[in-house]
Amino acid sequence: MMNLDHRVEVSRILGCHTHYEVFKLDRLDHVPVFADVQQVRRRYKELAIRVHPDKNPNTDAEAAFKRLSGAYECLVDETLQRNYLQQLLVHQPKTGTKSARQKCKCKRKRKTPSEPKHEETTSLPKRRRTPEEIWQEFQREEEELARQQFHTKGFDRFYESTLKRTSQVADASSTSTEEQQTILDSNLDAKASNWAAWKKPTSKRMRTESAVSDPGYESGTNSTTSDVPVNMICCMLCRRKFPSMEALHRHETLSKLHLANVEAQLARPSGDVP
Repeated sequence: MMNLDHRVEVSRILGCHTHYEVFKLDRLDHVPVFADVQQVRRRYKELAIRVHPDKNPNTDAEAAFKRLSGAYECLVDETLQRNYLQQLLVHQPKTGTKSARQKCKCKRKRKTPSEPKHEETTSLPKRRRTPEEIWQEFQREEEELARQQFHTKGFDRFYESTLKRTSQVADASSTSTEEQQTILDSNLDAKASNWAAWKKPTSKRMRTESAVSDPGYESGTNSTTSDVPVNMICCMLCRRKFPSMEALHRHETLSKLHLANVEAQLARPSGDVP
């Protein structure tokens, strides 16, 4: 199916009368108009892949590729395309009498013998590039353009990610205190009921209280840390366990949550359940 499409494309290109027809840029009214250079490049890339002799086994692929390359070289240059478009518009059929058309032809015939000679003597003929040279130059331009776009977009992505991280850090630092206060003020009734449940004496809590009241804890000896099991060292007010008595002491001294709970319990009326 792909080979059939390629053969059809080769036949279509060889049957075109203008460069605009080669790139499928002709309009329904067959009046040629100036084509965007980027659109010409896109069409050339699509068609060159189909009719390139290395990719298309058709015997006429080389002729079609040559026809395509010549059309591309003309239309991709804005100056050449405008000159070519002007020539097409001049040769468009015009309304008028037959004698008027004949007069125009006679005038062109009179000018043609002298003008080409003047051009040939004043300007040296420029070597035309081969279709393969045109294709290779096009690929180099595409690679360079892709490289520039990659570096540009890569810098933009890095810059945007940096701004995003900076804004996230700023938001976190500004809302951290508010979030902490919100957490402390939330579910006060549930916290009160949980603290009331912890207020009931249990064997585990009694062992913990006895460990905390051990004189060795205040004197700094190792008797408390060695005698009290690790899973028994906890803060009943904050409902947290600690690996050692030193950690519990640091919690009671430095923890903002513990201090807030202590203040809340002290502020509660004596008649309320703690």
